[in-house]
Amino acid sequence: MKVNNYHIGLDIGTSSIGWVAIGEDGKPLRIKGKTAIGARLFQEGNPAADRRMFRTTRRRLSRRKWRLKLLEEIFDPYITPVDSTFFARLKQSNLSPKDSRKEFKGSMLFPDLTDMQYHKDYPTIYHLRHALMTQDEKFDIRMVYLAIHHIVKYRGNFLNSTPVDSFKASKVNFVDQFKKLNELYTAINPEESFQINLANSEDIGHQFLDPSIRKFDKKKQIPKIVPVSVDDKATDKINGKIASEIINAILGYKSKLDVVVQCTPVDSKSWALKFDEEDIDAKLQKILPEMDENQQSIIAILQNLYSQVTLNQIVPNGMSLSESMIEKYNDHHDHLKLYKKIIDQLADPKKKAALKKAYSQYVGDDGKVIEQADFWSSVKKNLDDSDLSKQIMDLIDAEKFMPKQRTSQNGVIPHQLHQRELDEIIEHQSKYYPWLAEINPNKHDLHLAKYKIEELVAFRVPYYVGPMITPDDQAKSAETVFSWMERKGKEAGQITPWNFDEKVDRNASANRFIKRMTTKDTYLIGEDVLPDESLLYEKFKVLNELNMVRVNGKLLKVADKQAIFQDLFENYKHISVKKLQNYIKSKTGLPSDPEISGLSDPEYFNNSLGTYNDFKKLFGNKVDEPDLQDDFEKIVEWSTVFEDKRILREKLNEITWLSDQQKDVLESSRYQGWGRLSKKLLTGIVNDQGERIIDELWNTNKNFMQIQSDNDFAKRIHEANADQMKAVDVEDVLADAYTSPQNKKAIRQVVKVVDDIQKAMGGVAPKYISIEFTRSEDRNPRRTISRQRQLENTLKDTAKSLAKSINPELLSELDNAAKSKKGLTDRLYLYFTQLGKDIYTGKPINIDEISTYDIDHILPQAFVKDDSLNNRVLVSKAINNGKSDNVPVQLFGAKMGHFWKQLAEAGLISKRKLKNLQTDPDTISKYAMHGFIRRQLVETSQVIKLVANILGDKYRNDDTKIIEITARMNHQMRDEFGFIKNREINDYHHAFNAYLTAFLGRYLYHRYIKLRPYFVYGDFKKFKEDKVTMRNFNFLHDLTDDTQEKIADAETGEVIWDRENSIQQLKDVYHYKFMLISHEVYTLRGAMFNQTVYPASDAGKRKLIPIKADRPINVYGGYSGSADAYMAIVRIHNKKGDKYRVVGVPMRARDRLDAAKKVSDADYDRALKDVLTPQLTKTKKSRKTGEITQVVEDFEIVLGKVMYRQLMIDGDKKFMLGSSTYQYNAKQLVLSDQSVKTLASKGRLDPLQESMDYNNVYTEILDKVNQYFSLYDMNKFRHKLNLGFSKFISFPNHNVFDGNTKASSGKREILEEVLNGLHANPTFGNLKDIGITTPFGQLQQPNGILLSDEAKIRYQSPTGLFERTVSLKDL
Repeated sequence: MKVNNYHIGLDIGTSSIGWVAIGEDGKPLRIKGKTAIGARLFQEGNPAADRRMFRTTRRRLSRRKWRLKLLEEIFDPYITPVDSTFFARLKQSNLSPKDSRKEFKGSMLFPDLTDMQYHKDYPTIYHLRHALMTQDEKFDIRMVYLAIHHIVKYRGNFLNSTPVDSFKASKVNFVDQFKKLNELYTAINPEESFQINLANSEDIGHQFLDPSIRKFDKKKQIPKIVPVSVDDKATDKINGKIASEIINAILGYKSKLDVVVQCTPVDSKSWALKFDEEDIDAKLQKILPEMDENQQSIIAILQNLYSQVTLNQIVPNGMSLSESMIEKYNDHHDHLKLYKKIIDQLADPKKKAALKKAYSQYVGDDGKVIEQADFWSSVKKNLDDSDLSKQIMDLIDAEKFMPKQRTSQNGVIPHQLHQRELDEIIEHQSKYYPWLAEINPNKHDLHLAKYKIEELVAFRVPYYVGPMITPDDQAKSAETVFSWMERKGKEAGQITPWNFDEKVDRNASANRFIKRMTTKDTYLIGEDVLPDESLLYEKFKVLNELNMVRVNGKLLKVADKQAIFQDLFENYKHISVKKLQNYIKSKTGLPSDPEISGLSDPEYFNNSLGTYNDFKKLFGNKVDEPDLQDDFEKIVEWSTVFEDKRILREKLNEITWLSDQQKDVLESSRYQGWGRLSKKLLTGIVNDQGERIIDELWNTNKNFMQIQSDNDFAKRIHEANADQMKAVDVEDVLADAYTSPQNKKAIRQVVKVVDDIQKAMGGVAPKYISIEFTRSEDRNPRRTISRQRQLENTLKDTAKSLAKSINPELLSELDNAAKSKKGLTDRLYLYFTQLGKDIYTGKPINIDEISTYDIDHILPQAFVKDDSLNNRVLVSKAINNGKSDNVPVQLFGAKMGHFWKQLAEAGLISKRKLKNLQTDPDTISKYAMHGFIRRQLVETSQVIKLVANILGDKYRNDDTKIIEITARMNHQMRDEFGFIKNREINDYHHAFNAYLTAFLGRYLYHRYIKLRPYFVYGDFKKFKEDKVTMRNFNFLHDLTDDTQEKIADAETGEVIWDRENSIQQLKDVYHYKFMLISHEVYTLRGAMFNQTVYPASDAGKRKLIPIKADRPINVYGGYSGSADAYMAIVRIHNKKGDKYRVVGVPMRARDRLDAAKKVSDADYDRALKDVLTPQLTKTKKSRKTGEITQVVEDFEIVLGKVMYRQLMIDGDKKFMLGSSTYQYNAKQLVLSDQSVKTLASKGRLDPLQESMDYNNVYTEILDKVNQYFSLYDMNKFRHKLNLGFSKFISFPNHNVFDGNTKASSGKREILEEVLNGLHANPTFGNLKDIGITTPFGQLQQPNGILLSDEAKIRYQSPTGLFERTVSLKDL
């Protein structure tokens, strides 16, 4: 079969790719005896956040071990002569006494002194630390080691960089921090900013740190004296709320951070956080990206204040850390006496038991440890009214009852406190052990740590150095490279804190780190983005925003815009709308404020020339010198890259003309964040007139989106990308692409599918490829504010006066409508947004007869296909009868135009809707015309651009046309011809979508030749925009027009649409009973088991995995939930004949097996047999003697590596392997049109008919299951589904609710559950309602899947066009 011109259609999703190959006649081709249409399904790509968390924890722990090993090396020569087995005993101290390998019995620390005596003298490690700090006598060297070991191991945080000598825990500088907060709040909202009353700073600080005031009282009192009052009730109320949340945050209570930083997130729940939560960093990571830099800085300052205030509670003024910990120990000791006393004197045995249980949970003797607050509330509930109880109550109210030494709040203790104690220990003990006071060999850090040992506490590996292994070394040992460190010269050998700067090149490592981290340009492949605060990028952002501004509805004249830029932006850091209005008034002499629109924030500009203004202050007129611009850009880039002041200073020294004072200023100010565009895009690409994008922004009033889609620039960007693509392969392009891991994975699959089709076509390249990208259905959509709430807010706020004057009853009507059963339908929504008036005539609409009114399209369907609410209105009679001269603006504009504007100003209808109402197709401007074409034809998604880039490069020598189709068009085709999309029944909808994409690509390509540059990738024919005149923009209108029998290609005369045949062809494909579905097969990497460690007592109840290879589970317990990397199939020989079984290959054996595989296949087989033996070992009990023996079954390995989702065929069963115990059905269910329609309908008017329809669907499903789905005999699913019909018929049509609880399931919902369980994927259905208790579709064989000797394994290529089937018995 020789086909030269074929056309591929692709429907790309984040976990699926529908594909088709059609010939010139528009029908799917037959290739390799199969029809070339199908879908490729795969696991969605994963973001890296979870892996990163585990990796950073591993790194932290391994670095702690590294420090402790270095400490041991220092002490070893001095301890071993005194006590030769000391370190050996310590290593064994965590072995259980039951462990046979434990060599040392009795006292592990001090056999001579006895551990008992040691613990008597020093009940906690802090008692020992304190004694060493304060007592002037020679201590046992082993005790010195234990104390210093504790300090080095738990050394505190590095949030504060003050050197230890000048560090004071009690010194909290409230005034400076409050001043900074005030500046940040002014930056966020210059006109009405929240301000802290600096006159009260001392008082506020005093209250925060006063230990005699209860925390709860602080929470109430402090907010009263924080905000500056502005004598405006509403504003003061808002400011009071902000103050309360700030104080909550600093005190460690739950605080609404969205209120603190004055923003309105979609989901405010995730913004309510406590700074003392253990996972606060992870939670903050989720919300910080939604804030701008000023807001992020506010959070950072508050976190800092929280740490300092909390630290003052842990270590009160004038105490050392150890003293405060000893005080806690003593308090706890005294309170425990009270507690035991109260337990003895309570009469109620229940209360006694409750108090005992509460304490044992609090100290961790009874399972999970409970928090202090929970402990206190349990105690309160169980006290009586004696004096003792009162004493305990007072202690709880003062938040002082039973403190603990170790709590999650200790995270706020800075390393300087530990370091100070270490200094004192060294100073006291070095009289007896002079070597303790050896001076720090690291000259760089002498100001931070004067002793060598102290450096172990003060030194931390800079974050930008990362793992201390060079990429080359790592590449030898591991598959992934997570390192970027540079060594100096050829410096080999171990890195220690003392030689760090001799071995490691900080600058080069930092540079590499940042290059790894910076994102790439969104438009130009592989170009690094500019810093967000670079002079060029700030200029771009300001001009882009200015070019959207309208004054009294008109865009700014270019000269005026340039003047505003120079007079306002170059002189002030923050520009408000008020400032702009005053400026315009002063220049034009207008009497009143001009109306400013087009800004995303109605009060002020989002962007400013912040850096320019900073530099102007610092450098004066030099800031405008062209020769120095490169240096300025370097300064901003370095400041953004290097948090480390030391490196920043070194870098600044490279610029010779900077004075020391200027360097000091630059070193102390920090620029943050990265933009989204590169220098090359803004200044390196020119159009035919030699203008750059930044020039166009300055010399015209076009915004960036308009400029980059101009033919000239689009063509140049395209060429630059094509050049870049030639130089690198797909993987390199994807590594640098600015897109999510989910999209990258999908693109890799696209390339595989296209390659596979081409291979099946004998290597001939396709003539056309049409692509469409389906945005993934949001799994957990964050529900946008419901439109009802939005409406209420609008009617109470911006539209309040208008609504009152036109229809005062509106709000109560809205309330009634919202409570009704159907809620706010489209009709009602339109009614309220039109304030209850007919939008064409202005007459009132009768809400009780609302169903008799018409919903009309503002712009007729022939003109543009737009079914959104922006193009629909509620009117008494539709005027639209398809003629384009009947548009609202011509018929009603004169009378109603003012009312439409009022609705838009009040926020009841969108700007787009107002535009539609005012548009007259006959006089439409060229510019608006291209807007319409673009909206209908141009696919804006970056993913499609990237796929087009990659495919365009792949076929650059074959002249393959890449056609981009918008998802909206596919949707329109389905609607027009009634091709219902049902995702629940089977996976064929992906394939049919791909067919529609190819069909539309072919149609548009031949039908709209002049418009090709809009949708054909890389087609930049110089088409004269003025030559294209169109009066309607519904590009598929002709297909739906019954009068158009045939449509031909204008150039070749080839018929591209023959109504009868073409519709029949679409219907034929839609009804295909069989399409090729292939699943990606994969192995797993990652966690080897669940993280819970179960006690040894559980060893009999569940299969446990040893914690370490040498720790038996009956002594130490172990992990559960072994994860398998992949599966293997074994043949087991026994008396009754052979059987086949699927067994899991554990993740923890993966490295060992990979190593064996590298040696030889035979080695792999031997190693695998070892690994699998425990799973194939049976325990046998002799009937005669009762003796228990382990017997290994006689097995051989048939297939040593079988992947997840591998397709198997066993008799008439077709399934995938979900694991070694789970099977997933692989047969696709196909239902009749009638059933599909029933499932798609949203419920009919006639409930009886609807009920019968649902019964028919159930019977049809039963029929199919009985005929084809023998796999469902497992768990008797088939049998039970048949029995369930008698129950099914008695259910109502839909779920019935009583309040919020479900009173009864509905037929429709039960059918959805049936389809879930039958779908060819891992989902289960819940069918308890019809008597199936096991989750429907859970096909599990707990002891491993058994296969018959007829079983075959089927390997598929990405499309399934190539396949190889192997019988197990032939292996």
